[in-house]
Amino acid sequence: MDHLFGAYGLNRLELDTWSGNERAVRSFTKLGFQEEGRLRSAVLMDRRRYDRVLFGILREEWSRAGDR
Repeated sequence: MDHLFGAYGLNRLELDTWSGNERAVRSFTKLGFQEEGRLRSAVLMDRRRYDRVLFGILREEWSRAGDR
């Protein structure tokens, strides 16, 4: 993320996963990403419906996290 914010000058990063992927949700949150939204029942996996969970982080949030 340092590289993306630094070398490319990006202001925000975003990613998504499905609500059943609990490891990814925990990992993204631990990195400082915030849940920004959900698309309810947007993913069909093994005949079950899950939410698509959207995450984002801003450059300033990443910078603050590095100060800790």
